[in-house]
Amino acid sequence: MKLAAGISRAVDGFIRRPKWWPLLMFFWAIVATISYSSHIRDLENYAHKMAALRGRLVFEIVETTRLWAAQHGGLYAPTTIETPSNPYLEVPEKDIVSPSGKLLTKINPAYMTRQLGELIAKERDMRIHITSLKPIRPANKPDDWEAGALADFEQRGEQEKISIVGAGGTAMFRYMAPLEVKKPCMVCHEKQGYQVGDVRGGISVTFPASYVFSIIDAQKRDYLFIHLAAFAIFALLAWGSLTAIRRHLLALEAARGELVETEKMASLGRMVAGFAHEVNTPVGVAVGAVSQSHELVVELGHLLDKEEVTEAELRERMALLDETSTLALNNLRRAAGMVQSFKRTAVDQISDSERDYNLAEAIDDVRKNLHNQFKSTPVQIEVNCPANIKLHGPVGALEQLLTNLMTNSRMHAFADGTQAGMIRIDARVVGDLVCIDYSDDGAGMSAESLQHAFEPFYTTRRGSGGSGLGLYIAYNLVTQGLHGSIRCESAVGMGTRYFIEYPCQVPARKGAGK
Repeated sequence: MKLAAGISRAVDGFIRRPKWWPLLMFFWAIVATISYSSHIRDLENYAHKMAALRGRLVFEIVETTRLWAAQHGGLYAPTTIETPSNPYLEVPEKDIVSPSGKLLTKINPAYMTRQLGELIAKERDMRIHITSLKPIRPANKPDDWEAGALADFEQRGEQEKISIVGAGGTAMFRYMAPLEVKKPCMVCHEKQGYQVGDVRGGISVTFPASYVFSIIDAQKRDYLFIHLAAFAIFALLAWGSLTAIRRHLLALEAARGELVETEKMASLGRMVAGFAHEVNTPVGVAVGAVSQSHELVVELGHLLDKEEVTEAELRERMALLDETSTLALNNLRRAAGMVQSFKRTAVDQISDSERDYNLAEAIDDVRKNLHNQFKSTPVQIEVNCPANIKLHGPVGALEQLLTNLMTNSRMHAFADGTQAGMIRIDARVVGDLVCIDYSDDGAGMSAESLQHAFEPFYTTRRGSGGSGLGLYIAYNLVTQGLHGSIRCESAVGMGTRYFIEYPCQVPARKGAGK
């Protein structure tokens, strides 16, 4: 619950301070950037896979064609300048003459692959190179990249290698896969010591990396536009929403302030009425005593005018005069104490200023000022608070809080004071916090009522004069006035308990004392 309250206060503070709002925009910019980078990375991976698929497809077509040629022992083609006799091929009937007298030369898989590569290089933006770590033809010697790939094929058993070599406009995409010795291949490669299944070389496929980049460039622009638009829309909506919520919060705060002031005045009115009723008794007794004293003084005058007066008569009148004077004095002192208590409480509840105060005295002042409301009820009030707790803060907020809680208990827990019960207030200091445990053993609240206890205008006595503001104002007095926290526990028939905590030294409000 404390965590939830802390988060709620943090969110409320963030909404109230527009200077913090750019932090949310900055956070959203980071989220948008991360999302954009992730999409671009996925896009580049996709393009890379497509390029690898192209290289793999070319390799598989060439490898299948080579296998077909090897299974047929090669094929013959007319000997020309473009297709001369292969000097590296040592097989019988390498060169023959057709019945029509045309000179033919045998094309083995390696020779065929080289000629396909030369043709593809002329017609396409691609180069095919057959190579080996032990090439028969010197021109088939691998370059550094191909040599590294062939070593990985032989030593690590890798099945392909894919890389982008170079940078910028000259970057090339390279794909290579191994060529394994198959039975038809042994005709040419048995003399090199190969066995069926050995890696005798590989075919590399090379083409410009622009093929890869062209796939993603257009989509990069689309993703950039989408993310910029999403950022702008969110930023505008968030800023507009924060502005509207802040305006609403300030309006609610103003309304809450008016409600609190109204409740203060209503509470003060009830207090004045109760005080007038309470103070009337001792003042009335004092007036009666003074009146009787006056009569006794007159009687003493008459006695003294007589020629003869006994000492007993004088002592009797003097004793009565002392008794009435003492009665008047005691009741006037009682009335003075009530006036002093009322003065403290009334002034504190009207003012929001901070001052030093005694916690036990503040609680006792509230109890005294509510005496008129409770004296004719079977509800008892028990207070347990050390007498030496000195605090500093807006004591009026504390007195208003206790007034609301006790009034709420009388009204709801004890059916307007018609049912017997006990209100208990235990107060102590723990570290730097004042801890007040307020409880009653009255009717209690249902789970639904407990859930809405501190909400404004929520009441179960709508038709009986309940406004639903008592506990709402109590909540705000604790959280806003005392900078503390309040939580409630209750169950039907089990009473209600409030746990209140606030700092011993409540920080001064901004502008206080000006």
